[in-house]
Amino acid sequence: MSPAPRLKHRDYSSPGSYFVTICADFKRCVFGDVQAERVQLSALGRIVREAWIGTPFHFARIRLHESIVMPNHVHGIVEIVQFLTGAQHAAPLQEVAVSPTRLVGGSLSVIVRSFKAEVTRRAHLELNWAGEIWQRNHFDRVIRDGQEFSDATRYIRENPMRWQWQRKELVENPGRKERLAQHAAPLQSRWHSGGE
Repeated sequence: MSPAPRLKHRDYSSPGSYFVTICADFKRCVFGDVQAERVQLSALGRIVREAWIGTPFHFARIRLHESIVMPNHVHGIVEIVQFLTGAQHAAPLQEVAVSPTRLVGGSLSVIVRSFKAEVTRRAHLELNWAGEIWQRNHFDRVIRDGQEFSDATRYIRENPMRWQWQRKELVENPGRKERLAQHAAPLQSRWHSGGE
């Protein structure tokens, strides 16, 4: 399934909440495992969680809400807030231009790109990690109201339970063609792929 295009007239640096999913390269389970409906993070998974939690220290205009690091992806709700004058304590990890358009500083794509870069940097330094960690883009969905916020929060919290249930289904029904962690596909089909 190819990702849907981004919303044409949406400014992804404007205030709002976004449900974000970032997948590991080839959806490999490198961030941990799920046991007893709880995620047991690997060393790389711990770096991912620490980098995610640290993101607001690099972007003054964001707040993080519910999030989870799963074995092969990360879900999180990112809120971009109105810029407050005088809040100069934070600086982006990196803001880069890519052809043919420039990424807007503080936009969702820049935030995700910086997060991925920080994880990659730390993995190379601390774990001697070789090779890719991340899939190229990310999925995002604009959260338009309180009900969507509540639904996204519940989805994130229940993710380990769904993961384990699906794994059990695959063991009991090996003829099924669904792959592990495809439970997110119905939601992702309504999301938009973030450009990076």
